[in-house]
Amino acid sequence: MTTHSLKPKAVLKGRLTLLALILFFALPFIVAKAILSNHWYESGVTNHGQLLEPRVTFESLGMVNPLQGESWQLGFMLPATCDDACLNRLYVMGQTYLALGKYKERVTPVVYVQTGQVLPELPDSVTVLTVNDAFSALVPSQGYVITDTLGQVVMFFEPTTKEQQIVHSKGVLSDLRKLLKLSRVG
Repeated sequence: MTTHSLKPKAVLKGRLTLLALILFFALPFIVAKAILSNHWYESGVTNHGQLLEPRVTFESLGMVNPLQGESWQLGFMLPATCDDACLNRLYVMGQTYLALGKYKERVTPVVYVQTGQVLPELPDSVTVLTVNDAFSALVPSQGYVITDTLGQVVMFFEPTTKEQQIVHSKGVLSDLRKLLKLSRVG
């Protein structure tokens, strides 16, 4: 049978069917492209802290990290004077460390201080590291920091109010567990 012998209605119906099939499969791609191009889609973010980009290491800040190559660090930037809110945050950091469970062996709790700073009473499990001005400018006072075994400062967490501290510590714990689970560096 040739196209001359087909009725014009049948040819039109066949072409419409072909066009409908093409549209049916192409439409999702067209819609996805439009959504992504116009920034209508906001990707889900699962981390609670802020990833540090570009890469920042202790070495790039002009410091030596004595724990490099040994363990991850869950750190707290001690303010000039440690009031009740600061002591509460230190306590919460300790509880977060304990809540790591099986991952606890891979992490060292650390308090970062400036030279000559007066320290509150700290548990024996906490390591004290003296930092320079470059580190202090990077990490806010009373903020938490996660550092990997290569000495790279991976994430930091802004300080929060006392009321939000428990929720905040759950976020720190969640992020640290994810990093430890997915890590290939220690």
